[in-house]
Amino acid sequence: MSKLIASLGTSLLLSLPLAVQAAEKLNVVSWSGYFSPEILAKFQKQTGIEVTVDSYDSNETLLAKLKQGGTGYDVAIPSHQFIPILIQEQLLERFDPAQQPYYAGVVDNLKKPTWDPEGAYSVPFIWGTTSVVLNGERYTGPSDSYKVLYEPPAELQGRINMFDSVSEVIDMASLYLNIPLCSEDPKQMQQILGLLKAQKPFVKTYSSKAGAIRENLAAGEIDMSMFWGGSSMRAREMKPGLKYLYPKEGVLAWVDNMVIPKGSKHPANAKAFITFLSQPENAAMTQNFLKHQSPIKGVEPFLDAGLKDAPELHIPEGTKVVFSQTCGEGAIRLADRLWTNLMR
Repeated sequence: MSKLIASLGTSLLLSLPLAVQAAEKLNVVSWSGYFSPEILAKFQKQTGIEVTVDSYDSNETLLAKLKQGGTGYDVAIPSHQFIPILIQEQLLERFDPAQQPYYAGVVDNLKKPTWDPEGAYSVPFIWGTTSVVLNGERYTGPSDSYKVLYEPPAELQGRINMFDSVSEVIDMASLYLNIPLCSEDPKQMQQILGLLKAQKPFVKTYSSKAGAIRENLAAGEIDMSMFWGGSSMRAREMKPGLKYLYPKEGVLAWVDNMVIPKGSKHPANAKAFITFLSQPENAAMTQNFLKHQSPIKGVEPFLDAGLKDAPELHIPEGTKVVFSQTCGEGAIRLADRLWTNLMR
């Protein structure tokens, strides 16, 4: 009898669609600290799919992971300027989200964007700005320019964190020096290198790990850092004296997007996860947790009150906002050389 039941069970299992057999797993790789336990629990409760999350601290690290075979990831969350690179390297699955009903809820200026003009490979997950956060209790002097970061006053020297993402560090330095993003001019890159080398003695750490940066700011281990707007708000909730700067040179803007890496073993689950995260109530849960801006319409009724007047999320009128760009091979080579030189 038991053999017969076992045989029937095996036959039934083999007859089920593959997506149903695999429905209990989903492997996600994202920026560190991007998902609250609550939203993952809600998704699992609704779908029965258990989510495992791995993390990275730069787009370059993600690119290297996916080039090495992706280690079984089903969803990744790269920044917008890396999407064309991932497409060109054939590291993404085409799943045509622009044809899905939920895509109508994406804010208009992020639908079929320049980095994915057909809306074929990506869905925006969260967006925001990159600037500088500093401890306004330790330093009360001028802070209307990135000069405070690159030529720090005595009270901030040795108390600075810079990202360890090549592209973001170079983009911000380019903004300060009024050099075009993705420059392929060796002389201009030499200028950037000179600026970063002169700053280096005053830098305590190079890290893009949002949680560690927040904790170090809150504990007074560092007093200034390159940081994202929403992450700065989360840090300010821990240490009220922190302030996010809108320098006269402008701020960088970014969009992190949900994609399906090539070779995903659970593509149906990946699509279900992306659909789930694109619903206004769930997108609001993401915004309430990360504090960055949401790319989904209709989140307002579900947002925490503190987000509605947070200075980190409301860009002052007249502020120059510059979206990071996808650099050509020449610029990437120069940037890699610069970074190797800087980190010696």
